[in-house]
This record gives sequence, structure tokens and C-alpha cells, in this order.
Amino acid sequence: MKSLRALAGAVAACAALLMAACVTSQSGKQIASDYYNIGNAFFDLGQYEKAVTYYQDALRVDPGMVKADYNLALTLVRMKRIDEAVTILKRLLTSDQKNTTLLAALGWAYHQQGKDKEALDQYEAVLALSPADQNALYNSGIILWKLKRQDEALERFRKDLAATPDDTDALFAAGSLLLSLDQPKDSADMLSRYVEKKPDDVDAWYLIAAGAERLQKYSRALEAYDKIIAIDVHQSNAWYGEARLLLTVVEDPQKGLDALDKALSTGFKDKDAAKALLASPQLLEKPKVEEAFKEHDLLPPPEQPKAAAQPSEQPKASEQPTQPSK
Repeated sequence: MKSLRALAGAVAACAALLMAACVTSQSGKQIASDYYNIGNAFFDLGQYEKAVTYYQDALRVDPGMVKADYNLALTLVRMKRIDEAVTILKRLLTSDQKNTTLLAALGWAYHQQGKDKEALDQYEAVLALSPADQNALYNSGIILWKLKRQDEALERFRKDLAATPDDTDALFAAGSLLLSLDQPKDSADMLSRYVEKKPDDVDAWYLIAAGAERLQKYSRALEAYDKIIAIDVHQSNAWYGEARLLLTVVEDPQKGLDALDKALSTGFKDKDAAKALLASPQLLEKPKVEEAFKEHDLLPPPEQPKAAAQPSEQPKASEQPTQPSK
């Protein structure tokens, strides 16, 4: 599951959506603007402490400079000083309660704080004011999914994609969610559209491979693993995925053993997966597979026989023989 879209990527651009600041002198306004712009530059460089200093300087010169307050809040979220950011955003909202930029920023802050129910409330408020807001649709979808409200989450992703069919974040999220809901055919459609835009995303190709296997489209699954290996030849899980299919359902044992050797030589270490493969009734060349796993310390430990019950040294009191009567 991908994370929420952060609002801070275009900090300066958001300022136009907020109320304008008013100062008493042209020189003061220019000084505050200079501080603000320097803060933005440090933000873009990831130097958040310095960005905070310059936003605060701008606000000392011009306490009503809302865009500096807003950018300060976003920077504080990045620094995990979220309580301070929430305080600023709530204060700004008291005088502009229907500002969707501020509402979304507060939602993002709450999400970073782990308060997803509160975050969802903010995105719902955004959507009530602007039903087609794409970031609110996507971000609320991610939160609904996290809250295990998958059907509602999927609806949000679909609404996002209805407006922007090439939204890669929404395509990936919808494809992932559909696969988790055991709808591999619909998932494949979303993820295929996604990799057309992001062909080097190995996470997407792994999902495509998993979905293809559920549909018993093993050639498609092998193609997906080939794509991953072409992107990064050291992807041991992709080599292992190929080996598993070739040694079972595809029935090409030599290629399967070659792929298994690649998987092990590139660092495959999943003992549970090795155990599952050895337990497969379809496994070909089992002795060679066992030997390969043994060489890389991936064989499951032999089951220990249960210890035989030891007789008690003394019979229980109720089992003591009675003394013969004289």
C-alpha cells in the first residue's frame, strides 16, 4: 500500500490558495517575503530546521503572513513535530473554515500522527466542499483501506481514476487492493495500466505475477518475473518465483534448477518458502532441490520424535495395593 500524497511538494504554489497577508509598510512586507522565500529554498533542500527559522522570522516581521504559517506547519510535520503543526493549522482554520488546502493539510498531519480516524474526518470535509478533489479521494481511500473499509476505499480510487485515468498512485493502490480482495482479473487491468506508465516498478510486477498465478496464467507470471530480473538481476525472490513455477506447474526442470541456483546465489533465504516448495506434490527433481537447499542451510529441521512417556517411579496414592488382611 502506498502512502498518502504529501502536500509539501509544492509548498509555495499552495500559498496562492490561502488568504493574503497585510503589513503596515512596503519594506516590512518585502523583508517578510524574503525570509519566506529563503525558508522555501531550505525546505526544498530538506534543511527543515533552517526553513523553520526563516518562516518564523517572516512571521515575526509580518504576523499575518498566512502562507508562512502554513508552510511552517508543513515543515513541522516533516520534522515529526506534529502537535505544533496541528495547533497552527487549527488556528488558521478558525478564520477560514472552508479552506480545503488547510483541511487537507490537517488531515495529512493527523495521518502522520497515527490518528487516521481524525485524518479521515478532514478529508471527508474536503470532499464535502470539493467532491472531485483527487488528492482527497486518493488519501481518504488509503486511510479507509488502513481502517479495513476496503469497499469504500476501492470506490474512492475508482472515482479518482474516473476523473484522471492515468493517475499512477490510484492505479497502483486500486490494483493492490483488488488483489487483496481476491479479484485478480480486475487487479491485472489496473496494474497493467500502471506499468505502462511506470515500467520499472518491481513491486507492481510482483503483484502482477501473484495475480497471474491466481488466474493460472503461468506464462504471464513468468513474464512478470522476467521483467523484474531485467530491471534488477539481483532480485532473488523473482528468480525463486521462476524456479518454483518451472519446477511445478510449468514442468521445465532444468530451467527451474538453473533459476533456483540464481535465487540462492543472489541471497534467497526464505525457509518457509523452501519448506512449502519441498512439500508440493508437483515438485520435480526433489532430491536436487533438497540438495541445493541443504547447501544454503534452507532445509527445515527434521521433526523430532515425541519422547515416550516415562513410567512414574511411584504409583499414585489411589493405585497403592491394599495390604492383605491377616
